[in-house]
Formats: sequence, C-alpha cells, structure tokens
Amino acid sequence: MLFKSKNKTIKEFFLLSSLFLCFRIISSIFVYKFLSIYDDRVFSFTDLDFYNEGNINIFRSNFFYSLFVRSIGYNSETLLSFKFIFISFLSSFIAITPFIFLCIKILSKRNSIFFIIILSLHPYLALYSLKLDSNIFATLGISFYALWIFYCNKSTFNLSITLNVISALFRNALIPLVWAQFFLISLLKRDFTKIKFLGIFSLFLITIFITYSQFFYGVEYISQNFGCYSYSNIEKFIQQTLSPNLSKILSVIITPLVHILLNLGAREAISIYCLNLPSEYAVNSLLNLFMTFSFLLFHSFLLIRLLIYVFKDFKIRKLTLLFPFSILLPTLYGTAHMRYIYPLLPLLIFAQFLPRDLFILKKNCKKLNI
Repeated sequence: MLFKSKNKTIKEFFLLSSLFLCFRIISSIFVYKFLSIYDDRVFSFTDLDFYNEGNINIFRSNFFYSLFVRSIGYNSETLLSFKFIFISFLSSFIAITPFIFLCIKILSKRNSIFFIIILSLHPYLALYSLKLDSNIFATLGISFYALWIFYCNKSTFNLSITLNVISALFRNALIPLVWAQFFLISLLKRDFTKIKFLGIFSLFLITIFITYSQFFYGVEYISQNFGCYSYSNIEKFIQQTLSPNLSKILSVIITPLVHILLNLGAREAISIYCLNLPSEYAVNSLLNLFMTFSFLLFHSFLLIRLLIYVFKDFKIRKLTLLFPFSILLPTLYGTAHMRYIYPLLPLLIFAQFLPRDLFILKKNCKKLNI
C-alpha cells in the first residue's frame, strides 16, 4: 500500500514535529548568532517599513498583510522582540505542518526523518522563520495545496481552496496558484450541493476582487527598472555588441533565464546591487559568493529532480505538482531573488522522497480520465 493505514496516531505527528522543532531551533540560533559574519546588518526586514508607512488602500501591495502588521504593532522597532520572534517561529512551523502529516501518510520512517532534518536545517528557511514575513501565508497556501493533491478528500479540498484564497489576500504571489486551483476544480467536475456551490462561488468572487486590486501593482512591478538584472539593463548590456532589435528579442528570452537563477540562489541585495555586493551588505565577498552558488546548486538539484519525477513515466496529473511554481511568474520579468522561492522549498524538498508510483489527486483520477 502506498498510502499507509489510517491507524497512525498523534504520537507519530508529535515525534516528527518535535524533531523538526528541535533542529529548527538549533539552526535558527546558529544563523542568528553568526549572521553578522555574513551581513553587518545582522537582522533586517526592509519591506516592513513599506507596509507600515502610507495610506492603506485595496490597490496597495498585500494590503491585508499591511493591515495585519499595523494592527499587531509589528515594525522595525519591535522586529527583534522575543514576542514577535516567537510568533514568527510558531507561524512558520504551522505553515509546514501539512507536510508532517503527509510524511506519516506517504513516506517511510527513514525518508520522513531525512525530509524533516533537511527542511529544519535549511539556513535560509531558518532565518525567515524568525520574521513574520508575508511569505508565511504563501507557504501555508502551498502546503495545504500539497495536502489536497497528495491526499485528496473533502476536508483537504475545502481547506486548500479556502486557505489559498484567504492567504492570497495577504500575499499576492499566490493569485496565479488560486486561479490554477479553480481550473483544476472545473476539470474534476465535482458534484456540489447548493451550499457548497455558493461557498466556491463566493471564493471565486473574492479571487476576482484580489486579482483586480493587485493587477495594476503587478504591471508596475514587472515594468520597473529595479537593479542590475532588470530587463532594461540586460537589454542595454546586449546592445553593446548587437543591434537594438536583436537585443530586444534576446533580452525577452534571456531575462527569465537569469531571473530563474536569481530565484534559486540570490539574496535580495544581489538583485539590486549585482553579484559583488558592497561591504555593508556582504562583510566577506568570498563567503557571499560561496553561499550564493551553494544555494543555487542545491536548489537547482532539487528542481531538476522534481522535473525528472514529473516527466519520467509522465502522466498529466503529475503536472499539478508544478502549479505552485506559478507564484514565480511575475519574477520572470520583475525583481527576482531567493525570497520568492522560499514558500516552494518545503514542496521541493518533500518531492525528493516521493514514491515513484504515487497517485496524485488519486480519488479524482478516474473523473479526470488521466
């Protein structure tokens, strides 16, 4: 049996959760203590000032997140308080709990332990577990999406679509995934009662509202000249050797490829100030380069192995594993760095341990006819 018996107890969940928390506490303390060797600023969250400044309106980026941080008093002055570090740490744990449940249902004990250790010790995830970043909501949405496609039943279906729509109010990067999920729902041709149909239709209307409210910000985001590796700067670089028309065509092709690499390995400062960072952002340039290429290699390895899993012995339903990567679409021409891939890392790591013949959306495969 690929899916284990339902006689799994709370004890297994408690043991895996304890293992995760133990290693995550160790990695978070280590990263926090030694971060100054890497970055003089020690612990920064530059976007937090943006969310605490100016008037809030529905066209503002992640306006519900802005309301949220203002309502709880989370700002640059309270960033390092124990209260908010604890809330951030607890929130980051809650966001990945669906994967712990999936470990019990799908993976062997050995693979579950490997997954938990790798996920908990990842230094970038450990660092962001100390920040109440908007990506916590993206991680929550992707985690429950994974719970739905791997262990499909009424409860996970309702939780997944509801949490994704709510999370998109706080993190606009989830909007493409929510639309992809509605597309999947239409394919599954589920039989809804009148009450459930009204619920899904209400979520659909909320998604239209979110999409409209963030559309103009998205257009501005993609078109802005944000740093070294923007479309316009790549075009200017190519124009040094090639004609303007050919440069435009090549920059349209090259920019997404460069931005994928940035998403896989570059910290935020690199996307703005180039690979060789000034000393205020990188105390040691060799260490900065080493960490950048280490993250790039590791995350590329994870992504390639996922793609092999999807396209080897290909079945259309396996493509649902790639739908969460739709959150990266705006970064292909907008600013791109590793913070955008951070909500996808639990899924990427988990996919490395999946059984080869695992059913995806298993209870609906017959309806999908795939």
